[in-house]
Amino acid sequence: MKKNIFLRVAIMLCPVISFMTSGCVEKKQTAGKPVVTSIQADTTVSLKPDIDQSPTCQIHLDFMYLKPYSESDSISQKINATLQRAFFKSNLAGLSPEIFIDSVRQRYVSGYKNDLLKYYEADLHNKVSAEDIPQWYNYEYEITSELNAGRDSIWNYTVTTFQNTGGAHPNTWGKWTNIDPTTGSELTKKEVFAPGADATICNLILKQLINEANTRLETDTISCIEGLQAAGILLDTDLYIPDNFLLQEDGVTFLYNRYEIAPYSMGDFQLTVPYTEIETFLQNTPHR
Repeated sequence: MKKNIFLRVAIMLCPVISFMTSGCVEKKQTAGKPVVTSIQADTTVSLKPDIDQSPTCQIHLDFMYLKPYSESDSISQKINATLQRAFFKSNLAGLSPEIFIDSVRQRYVSGYKNDLLKYYEADLHNKVSAEDIPQWYNYEYEITSELNAGRDSIWNYTVTTFQNTGGAHPNTWGKWTNIDPTTGSELTKKEVFAPGADATICNLILKQLINEANTRLETDTISCIEGLQAAGILLDTDLYIPDNFLLQEDGVTFLYNRYEIAPYSMGDFQLTVPYTEIETFLQNTPHR
């Protein structure tokens, strides 16, 4: 996730907040069907508004959800609560999209000030010049999401979080969720994959991982776990079925975030096993 999607604005004396509701509508609302829509919030907040050149925290949020087709559309409301829990792990689920996204924004603003304000005030007290104030006082957050229909109308929800909070480098990670269109609940690994099939499924994933490693490293010499380990992959862990997976149209895609199976420099791994290979090891999934 590139940082340059943030709007570069001048240092403000107070938080600047903008909202756009009902954005990114993919299609018109039709009777009896919800529609995928989104709401965004962009904020630049100063760590100490009364100080010139105060450090800032930039926050960009883009929450995709379902617009119910009527007040009686309880399934869409349940789905949205599941989406909210995936978007931001906190006790905020069940709020309206507008209140939810503003609550998430406020959590980040409060966390920024709680984490850094006392240190910044200490630097000011010690008369540290503006030029010598550490750059890690400037934070950036971005959470974006995508909502699409996958296999059997199961909702595929992906949340991507970027943060730059003064560490050695920024970090980006994903949270993937499959949602039962008939109940609004998340489909877990236990509900999707057949009992006792973990080892076989991992072997199917391993084949895709080897192919991906060969592609990235522009070679065809990797053919086993030892070859992956020589390339820096699976050094500290055995291969496993991750919690992040999507039941897409053509296959099951598994997400391994940075650090999970490889060093940060190699990025994440998104590995798709076709249904022709994995179908036998899936339990029944809901149909709409």
